[in-house]
Amino acid sequence: MFIVKIMEFISNKRMDLFQSMFFNLYERYNGDTDRFLEDWFKDHTYFILKNYFREEYFKEHFEDFFNKRKNVIKSYVKAYWSFCISPYAKPNQIKVALDFFGIKELSYEELKKKYRSMVKKYHPDIYPDKKEAVEKMIEINHYYQILKTILEKYGG
Repeated sequence: MFIVKIMEFISNKRMDLFQSMFFNLYERYNGDTDRFLEDWFKDHTYFILKNYFREEYFKEHFEDFFNKRKNVIKSYVKAYWSFCISPYAKPNQIKVALDFFGIKELSYEELKKKYRSMVKKYHPDIYPDKKEAVEKMIEINHYYQILKTILEKYGG
């Protein structure tokens, strides 16, 4: 059904955004996954749909859609947020993020410099291939969130 495909698209885009902002979202929602899921995914999707479609067109499928996906999304969010609680439990993610930015010694200054340099290069307003730019920005922000978690939690 067309409306379910639209809900899937909105939810997937929201998940991409979550992935690139997970540390900030963990702090904003104080680790409350239920409130986060309700606000970040469900309410947002409902709001978007309501702006473009009459409620009667999507309302009967809406609750079912989220009930089916809720546990999968919740486990995904918890996996990311577990990193915020205990980042050194997964040292490989830290190494991958450091390698991604080409950082040997983690510091706020070095991370900020590398992050800004990559954003300037791959920003969708500048980079010629917009789709590739968006994907690259998600990746940049994801690895930035990992290193930012380390710095926020343990200093640097």
